[in-house]
Amino acid sequence: MTKKFGPRILILIFVNVLFLIAVGNLTYADPIIGNILVTPSHPAPLSDVTFSVEIEGNDISSVRLIVRECNKETGVCHAPPQNASMSNVGGNTYETEVTLIHDDVTSITYNIEIKSEGKWMESDESTTTLNVKSEDTDSNGNDSNDTPGFEIILLILAMITGVKIFKNNKFNR
Repeated sequence: MTKKFGPRILILIFVNVLFLIAVGNLTYADPIIGNILVTPSHPAPLSDVTFSVEIEGNDISSVRLIVRECNKETGVCHAPPQNASMSNVGGNTYETEVTLIHDDVTSITYNIEIKSEGKWMESDESTTTLNVKSEDTDSNGNDSNDTPGFEIILLILAMITGVKIFKNNKFNR
């Protein structure tokens, strides 16, 4: 009777071992880093910027943000980069606020570093263009090359219409 159940027991043990290995691998998966949200989306130099990110994973002991302030025109990034710890603000969301410290930058490059299960992992770098006012912008941030806009054309059309109405009313009396 034991000869009949011998192969079945071995198959059952083999399947259980495979199941345990699969479950073990699922619980020790690397954390998944969501999109990094930057607020405001195009900050100005020397401003405060809030970074938040969703991170899914087990045993996350530390999350930090690395921010580099760069000037694309000169191709230079200021050193050293800022290193800010991110706090868990609820669920899987981590957040921190960074104050930009250079006034000659046109973009920021940033990435997330996570310590999970004793090892550090790094996200891909992302870049955000800063809202830099140039010398040719008006108070609303609109580009201006000292050229007239459509308001001049509308003013001329209004004057012509006004003159025609005035002439028609003067002769009809």
